[in-house]
Amino acid sequence: MVYSVEQNTFIVMSYYRNGTFVDGAWLYSVAACKQEYLANYPDLEIQETSLEAHIRDVINRFVRTGNVNKGKSSGRPAVSEEVVDDLRERLEQNPQTSLTRLSQQSGVPVTTCHKVVKKRLHMHPYKITTVQQLLPIDPPRRVEYCNWFQNTFHDDGLLDLTFFSDEAWFHLSGYVNSQNFRIWSAENPHVFVETPLHPLKIGVWLAVSRRRIYGPIFFHDTMTGERYRQQILEPFIQQLDDEELQLGYFQQDGATAHIARATLEYLQQHYDDRVISLGVQHAFPPRSPDLTPLDFSIFGYLKDKVFQRQMNNLAELQHEIERWVQSIDGRMLQNIFESKKNRVNMCLELNGEHFQHLL
Repeated sequence: MVYSVEQNTFIVMSYYRNGTFVDGAWLYSVAACKQEYLANYPDLEIQETSLEAHIRDVINRFVRTGNVNKGKSSGRPAVSEEVVDDLRERLEQNPQTSLTRLSQQSGVPVTTCHKVVKKRLHMHPYKITTVQQLLPIDPPRRVEYCNWFQNTFHDDGLLDLTFFSDEAWFHLSGYVNSQNFRIWSAENPHVFVETPLHPLKIGVWLAVSRRRIYGPIFFHDTMTGERYRQQILEPFIQQLDDEELQLGYFQQDGATAHIARATLEYLQQHYDDRVISLGVQHAFPPRSPDLTPLDFSIFGYLKDKVFQRQMNNLAELQHEIERWVQSIDGRMLQNIFESKKNRVNMCLELNGEHFQHLL
C-alpha cells in the first residue's frame, strides 16, 4: 500500500500525541498509534502487522531526516551563485572558450561546467557559419540585384519560366575532413583513407526554375566558352518551350566561360535583355552563392545523398547523381524558391551584408 503525505503526517502526530511521561522520560507506543490510525481511516483495508512496520519506518525516517516521506538524496551540494556568475562572465568575455578550458580557468570540474552552462545559463554550442568573403564593392551590388529581383519577380508565374544555373564538381572519393572525422576505439585502429594524386571527378551543370529542373549535363574538362556554348547552352535552349524562351529569364554566375563576349551574345540572341549575369544589364552580384538556389540548396542536397555510399567508378557516380536529381520534385522546388525570396528580403534588410548566420 502507498501511504500519502497526509497519512504519514497523521502517524507521526499520533505517535507523539499518545506518548506518556514516566520517571523523567517519554514513552511512546506503536500499538496506540496503530489503533488511532485505524479509527481515523476505517475504510482502508490493511494488515495490522504491515501497518506496524510502516509506523516504525515513518518514525525512524522522521527522527533521522525530519521528513515523513522518502525523498531523493541531497547528493552533491548545489553550485553557488558566485560560481555561476563567474562562469557566465568568463563565457561572455570569450564565447569560444571550450568547457575544458573553462574548467581549467575556473577550477570547476568539467561536468559541473557543462551542467551550469546548459541548465543554469541556458547556453548551447552553435557552429560557426563559413561564408564567402565579401569585398567592399559587393554589398551595394547585392542590394541593387535584390531590389531588381523583388520588382521583377513579384509573382510565381515568372519564376516558373526563369532558370537559375550553375555547375559543381563531384569527386569520386567524396571528401573526408580529418578534423571532424573520429573513430572511437580502446586502441588506435590506424585507419587511413587513400586519395589519388589526381582525384577522379565529374562536373555537373544544372538549371532550375520553380516549375522544373533541367539536367544534369556532365563534363570532365575545364569549361571554356566554346564548350559551355556547345555542350551546355545549346542542348538546354533546344528543350525550352516557347513561353520560357519568350518570357523567362536566364541566370548564370560570373565564371570566365559564362561572361565571354561570344557567350553573352549567344544568350542575348535567345533571351534578348532577359539574361542575369555579369557583363549585361541585369548583373548577378559576384561572390553571392547564398542567393543562388543551386548553391544554397540543391548541390548540397545532392552531395549529401550521392555520397551516402562509396562508388567504384565515375559511371556509378554519374548514375547516382542522375538518380537523385530525379528525386527533386515540384514541392521541393517551390520550397527552394520560397527560400530564395526570403534570402533576398534578408539581404536587403542587412544592406547586402551576410545573412546566412541568421537563417
